[in-house]
Amino acid sequence: MAFKDVVEKLYTFRDHYFESHKVESEDQKINDLSEELNKTLKIFDDHKDEQDSLKKAEYDLLRAKALNVLPEFNSDALEILTKLVKFHPKMIEAWNELGTCFWKKGDMKAAKSCFESALREEKNPESLRNLSMILRQVGQTPEEKLAKIHESLEKAKEAVNLNIQDGKSWYILGNAYLSLYFTADQNSNLLKQCLSAYSHAFSDDTMRCNPDLYYNWAMALKYDENYRLALENLEKSLKYDPFWNDPKEQLEMLVKHLENIQQMITKKGKMKPRKIKDILNALQKELAASNTSETCVDRKGQTIKLERCKFSDLQEGLNSNKVLRGKVICHVYCTDSPSFTFCMIDEEENCFCINVYNMVQGKGVIIGDSVAIYQPHLQHFNFTFKDKTFSFSSIRVNSPLQLEVNKKKLGHEMLAAPRLSVTLKSD
Repeated sequence: MAFKDVVEKLYTFRDHYFESHKVESEDQKINDLSEELNKTLKIFDDHKDEQDSLKKAEYDLLRAKALNVLPEFNSDALEILTKLVKFHPKMIEAWNELGTCFWKKGDMKAAKSCFESALREEKNPESLRNLSMILRQVGQTPEEKLAKIHESLEKAKEAVNLNIQDGKSWYILGNAYLSLYFTADQNSNLLKQCLSAYSHAFSDDTMRCNPDLYYNWAMALKYDENYRLALENLEKSLKYDPFWNDPKEQLEMLVKHLENIQQMITKKGKMKPRKIKDILNALQKELAASNTSETCVDRKGQTIKLERCKFSDLQEGLNSNKVLRGKVICHVYCTDSPSFTFCMIDEEENCFCINVYNMVQGKGVIIGDSVAIYQPHLQHFNFTFKDKTFSFSSIRVNSPLQLEVNKKKLGHEMLAAPRLSVTLKSD
């Protein structure tokens, strides 16, 4: 009897369940999986006498792995695996399964110790992946948490280097980059590395039914303002886990947020024409009294000469030698938006939205403020999702230091402190 094949079949049933099952309740999957587990255990019991040809240690390991298929902690699996690592300390897979048992039990310290024990015997992707996940959940102070996330990233990189075809390792690496993106600062390079890792993970067929991958990828895409793909991935996440509330809530919130942005741009903040005219007159007076060329200091401390421009002068992407001036006409609020979003108009009455990242919560601009954006990054959106069409333009501002409000450049006191604002269901 090929016990290994039986266990692999059990895990395939679990991981690809929603591809072939339409269920009415979340409990049905667990019930069906429990039935499959009982069938698997019966096969083990019926063919127990064949274990001599397999070796008892491997038989026990595979039985414990089968018991570990359910999300809840299993004391029988823990008992089997504890004995295995005692008498077979070089059995790497037993250490990994035991670590998973302790993790489900809530004993993170013991789980971490198991994965480290496996790595002392041999460097392997599974232990490195598991350690990467655990390291992102430990640490008391912000400094400790940041250090652990950096360590987590290194473990994930090691796992990928051991097998660059392993989609799960790429997925864990993407999660590590996403965590660092939120904990250190919202650095666009980290986000690009995160998205690249998720893309590699998706190329592995074994990951194509993983709802967590689609969800986390969608979150990264949302922060990258790739809204169409973010919506599509949230929908796929729901397809492979229809009872998971987070993707459903995120999908609804993102659609609503995009609708609000589009409506506010189209209706110019719902302002009356007379109010718009007053704001434009004030803006034109300010522009007439200011220089058409200005300077700013970049991250390297170099002074850059900028030319004042209108919205219509901007090219899609980064406009490194431009400064755009306008007036705030409304805010666009969203409970889970990673940015501070508002709409403004320029001297030609063009209306567009601004997404400012890394800004202190509760700070920002108010209606009527004069705003200058140094080196604006322009994006145009035009796509359809289900029965809704989204068509608008926005400017991404990665730091409030790129802004001047009412002729005053915003300082470092406007920069948000590092924070982790994403909750991962699992890795």
